[in-house]
Parts: sequence; structure tokens; C-alpha cells
Amino acid sequence: MDQKPATIKEIARRLEVSVSTVSRALHNHPSIGLRTKLQVRKLAAELHYEPNQAAISFQKGKTFTIGVILPNLGEEFFRWPLIVSKTPRQRITIPY
Repeated sequence: MDQKPATIKEIARRLEVSVSTVSRALHNHPSIGLRTKLQVRKLAAELHYEPNQAAISFQKGKTFTIGVILPNLGEEFFRWPLIVSKTPRQRITIPY
């Protein structure tokens, strides 16, 4: 059974610090002491913490997602983008 990914709240609970302290430590904020930063980062690594992309997108108001509408997927010309999208490790960076 897969475990849920660690959250900032979980890290804060285990270290008995606030959620904002964990967030600031992960973002290298100057108001957080070196010892606290190291403790937070160590536990985050142990728990395999990854930032929640949905929460980041919501907070920033940007998703960096582009939607594509294709008229007919049966034509050869429109099949190529579907093949590219089947490789999740590859990313195409488009500045906008």
C-alpha cells in the first residue's frame, strides 16, 4: 500500500514548530536559524517531502499548463503531440 506524501503540516507536527517555520526553512528565509533549517530539511528528506504543486499553483495563481484542442485525432498530423505527451519525464519549456 502506498503511503501519502509528507506535508509541511506533518513536518511541523513532528518537529513541534509552526507550519510557517517549516515553509520558511524550506525556502531558506533569513529569519530562520541554521539549526532549524537543517532539522527541517533533514526530516523533509527522510519523509521524501515534495511540494504540493496544486497548492503552489493555487497560491501563485498560475498553473504553467497549456491546453491543446485538436479537431481530429485520426489524422496523421495530429498524432505526434500525443506521442510526445506519453513521456512524463520529458518537459518542453515554453516561456510565457
